Amino acid sequence: MTCYPGDPGFKLRCACNFPIQIAPGVAISVHQLTFSTHTGTHVDAPFHFFPDGEKLSDLPLERFVGRAVVLDVRHAARDRAQIRWTDIDVEHNKAHLEQIGPRSEGKADIILLRTGWEDYWDTPKYFAHPYLSRDAAEGLRDVGVQMAGVDTLSPDETPGDDGGEPKADGFAAHEVLLGAGRLICENLKGIGALVDQGDGEVWLQPNARLVK
Repeated sequence: MTCYPGDPGFKLRCACNFPIQIAPGVAISVHQLTFSTHTGTHVDAPFHFFPDGEKLSDLPLERFVGRAVVLDVRHAARDRAQIRWTDIDVEHNKAHLEQIGPRSEGKADIILLRTGWEDYWDTPKYFAHPYLSRDAAEGLRDVGVQMAGVDTLSPDETPGDDGGEPKADGFAAHEVLLGAGRLICENLKGIGALVDQGDGEVWLQPNARLVK
């Protein structure tokens, strides 16, 4: 399974498997899962980058559910290409951008960025995804986006395996969005099926909620 470079990989092993005397052929099977909290589709909370930021366990479930609009940026999606605000604020996205705003005004505060990179999931090319520039992240923050979902490994550039060139914008999208108390959802699949619908309700809550 595709994992962010340096994160623990996904592991599945059989913890026990033995027959029990209930009926012929019946056996107890228990498996152990080991993986990073950033494996597969997941949500980043501000605490991911900011020690004083909110954790997932601090957030009400309502933050993960709501109307979402799809912003199509496939025209700007190339290997390791920056997606700037001018690539988002284009004619075919204008109507959707106008729908973003406070829920109290009946608007949507969740956006799903469609780059088309989900097609490369579990291939080496998936790591060479396009990413948001700082001004793109600031633009999303400023129009009122509370959660930004992407069909890539990260909204920021993922380092290559050559260990060389510094990243152009570092972790700008994480810094801007999480720093403003917003959320990020990564590794989404199926956004393409929503493009023609324009908007709809999404449920992006974590599978488990920690209780303090």
